[in-house]
Amino acid sequence: MQDITPKELKCMRYLNKEMSPEDRSVFEIELSIDNELKSLYLEYLNIWTAYPANDLELHPKISQQKIEGKIKRKSVFKNLYAYAALLLLFLISGISAFYFSSDSNYTNIKMTEAGERLRFKLPDSSEVILNSASKIKYAQIFDNPREIWLEGEAFFDVVKNPECPFIVHTNDMKIKVLGTSFGINTRTKKKTVSLATGKVNVLIKHSNDEVNLLPNEQLSWDCTTKEVTKSNFNPEKTLAWKENILLLDNLSLKNALPEINTFFGVQFSIEEKSLEKQRITGAFKDQNLEEFISSMEFITNVKVIKKGTKKYLIIASDEN
Repeated sequence: MQDITPKELKCMRYLNKEMSPEDRSVFEIELSIDNELKSLYLEYLNIWTAYPANDLELHPKISQQKIEGKIKRKSVFKNLYAYAALLLLFLISGISAFYFSSDSNYTNIKMTEAGERLRFKLPDSSEVILNSASKIKYAQIFDNPREIWLEGEAFFDVVKNPECPFIVHTNDMKIKVLGTSFGINTRTKKKTVSLATGKVNVLIKHSNDEVNLLPNEQLSWDCTTKEVTKSNFNPEKTLAWKENILLLDNLSLKNALPEINTFFGVQFSIEEKSLEKQRITGAFKDQNLEEFISSMEFITNVKVIKKGTKKYLIIASDEN
């Protein structure tokens, strides 16, 4: 018999329930992105469902003669529970795969934690800056067209190739370009595409409406009202985050907190309603959280108290 590969061993350990909950979760994610592993798992699953014995060696190259006589009967209920669990696994994997793409060739995933920004290059040398708590998925080698899937917010500087369009898929939109730079934000109920240079075509999946954007134009789609608007915007302000700048332009603390919380990956809250009207203006570049808190306390005359892991309370300053 051939040696068992690491992937085969994972499949056996998963089906025999020899993995910790953490390892099982990792394995289930791997199933949704690794075609070879998924195919191998299905092969083992067929054996496991046909011969559900604890002492059965789950290797696809095993002979029928070796299997005979080793099968232990299990209760119908236990098998039903096992089948239901496996059905749930594939349902979850299927939903995840549908969200990103029906094509399982998207093998690369980049993710950012809350408060983190990540800059990297795609296989065609196009540059991506991924904002806080966002995810992107793409193939190791681009086909024609070049396609990626985005959840959250990102900025793209796309290498021009007229023969191979660049397409960004989100849950609500499909953005097609040849070579350009633009930002996409899907984290709020208003989804936006903000064009810095070049030209893009945006398809709204809900209505199949198409909108072309020129430089300094922004498309906004409200997923609640289904309203589509196109307007001019200031790239330096809207896309400041990609330079690690938190830009707050004369905002009340109430309106500024969502942007602050997203940028730093923390949760600020306000103790007194009267403080919500305090205004803050500034371009906070490359500041860590402690530096920003000191700046905010000075500008708005408030005091910030840490209340827990990544949780902060804004209260009135003692000097008020």
